[in-house]
Amino acid sequence: MSAKGKRSSHSGINEYYWGRLDNAAKLVPAVSDTRGTNVFRVSAILRDEVRPDILQKALERALKLLPAFAVKLHHGLFWYYFDANREIPRVREEHRYPCSPILGAHENGFLFRVTYYHKRINLEVFHALSDGMGTTQFLHLILFCYFNLLDDAEMTSEFIRSYCERIARDFDEDSFARNSEIADNTRSDSVVSKPEKESDAFHIQGYSYDGTRLNVLCALMPTDKLLALAHDSSSTMSEYMCALIIYSIINTSYRHSKHNRPIAVSLPVNLRGMFGSTTMRNFFGHVNIAVTPKDEMTFDDVLGEVKERFKACLTRGYFERQIADNVRIEKIPPVKFVPIWIKDLIMRYFFSRAEKKYTITFSNLGRMQLPEAIAGKLRRFEMLLGASRTHPKKISMCSYNNELALSFSSTIDDNSLERFMIMQLVERGIDVSIVSNETPEPEKVKNIKPEKKPKADKNKNKTVKKERVDK
Repeated sequence: MSAKGKRSSHSGINEYYWGRLDNAAKLVPAVSDTRGTNVFRVSAILRDEVRPDILQKALERALKLLPAFAVKLHHGLFWYYFDANREIPRVREEHRYPCSPILGAHENGFLFRVTYYHKRINLEVFHALSDGMGTTQFLHLILFCYFNLLDDAEMTSEFIRSYCERIARDFDEDSFARNSEIADNTRSDSVVSKPEKESDAFHIQGYSYDGTRLNVLCALMPTDKLLALAHDSSSTMSEYMCALIIYSIINTSYRHSKHNRPIAVSLPVNLRGMFGSTTMRNFFGHVNIAVTPKDEMTFDDVLGEVKERFKACLTRGYFERQIADNVRIEKIPPVKFVPIWIKDLIMRYFFSRAEKKYTITFSNLGRMQLPEAIAGKLRRFEMLLGASRTHPKKISMCSYNNELALSFSSTIDDNSLERFMIMQLVERGIDVSIVSNETPEPEKVKNIKPEKKPKADKNKNKTVKKERVDK
């Protein structure tokens, strides 16, 4: 949806570009506020200190090569839309809590921010712009440009151009709309079972922090050992971790609940490979992995139910139905001409109903890969989801080389879930190190014990490391 015209000075996007939001993104502006920012983060931790001047140049070059992120958000009479952003995004040293609201005025109108702190590069994105996979691809491009500027012999310009051509043939395609007609035809030709009606799920509660404070805890562990643990149980990594999350909630906050509600993990699923998409916009489905706790339920009991739910949901037919159902609503002729403020009210209502159906979100970004020429220049990647009022804890996971980062974000003053999960992993023979934005100086301890509350620190929003070696 680009019009012919003069190119802007800072990016490869057309000056007169405009584009509709994809099906998933249309909901995001309507339901976002300071306690539910719909901002997430993907970080790269380098082995050397970040050079801000080089990072600024790398970001500007990345936008020229791949202009999917060079847009700003507007709302018309009936729908939100993107148009070209001719400003220059500014790289800043991190000084806020992670996943703080992305306000257009603070980011020169952009829907993302790039920050750094010592050896860490953070790319934070408003979910209306892209999802985890699209954001990861853009972060990779920024890293390629960064190392190209440092040493073009190690990361060549030819490789960078080839990468851009490969990942973003249709960078702004609405893959939901493209696949909705295919999904409708498939459903008419085959019998697809109707999904079971989902009950309201158990919700974690606690004392909320003020403002936009987000507590972060990242557990680092060997990927191969955790993968072996999952395979020993005849399960995938996602199945094993979903079961562990549910089992941990049963043994922590659920014990104080008076309701016999299911514990449901909402799992985003990247649909690009399944449907042959190269879009940089949102293109994901979701499944709710729900288990209703029973008396004396063991971890193996939970894992068995989780595996059955995965088997039933992770099929092309399941997501074809989901895509068709979601897109069909916006195709209804009267809906197109409903003013946007009324649409916002309706979307908030349905979003609040959907939020009642799951307990916590768990996103597995999978294994990161970089070219051999620069693979040794990074230590690891991390992903972090912004938590909200209704879902005060969220969990995400990704791995690089043989280091897996399991990240927890929380808006409440209760870390019992995190502690129980980590203790379960330690008891299963996994060595765990902990990184947090609320810990004192690094120290080593033999067992995970209750910590004294750290003293106030003017750099409390900065990430420091605290190692815990448990065997």
